[in-house]
Amino acid sequence: MDETLNRIAKGKRPNFRVETKRHLVEQTFEAGASVSLVARRNDVNTNLLFRWQRQYLQGVFGAPCPDHAAAASKPDTSSTVLLPVSVVAEPSEATPMTDDTNSPPDNICEIEFDRARVRISGEVSPALLRLLIRELAR
Repeated sequence: MDETLNRIAKGKRPNFRVETKRHLVEQTFEAGASVSLVARRNDVNTNLLFRWQRQYLQGVFGAPCPDHAAAASKPDTSSTVLLPVSVVAEPSEATPMTDDTNSPPDNICEIEFDRARVRISGEVSPALLRLLIRELAR
């Protein structure tokens, strides 16, 4: 690792060993793993880790683990739940919203972005919220 730090300090690109690349890529295939988080934890550029992931699946670093190759070839739909979405116009400031009870409804999650607002009502699992935040932050 000291050798890598010396190269970076001198302005040269680090030359990662095949074993290191393979180990980092395999971490990205673990359940709940994020390529971005693995890259950040190991001080590697995210795009570089994505490239290594493609190379790994092509067998550049040796035969990929069969589980990883199978997982990469088909998307994981078991944990992904799509919800119906309706787009509504933002009420104008001059038009007050009428509410019979004058109390906020229960079980509402609202996320506001620069140009949009997402409002989810009802029971929402933490896993679904993580998925939404991850996808909307792209």
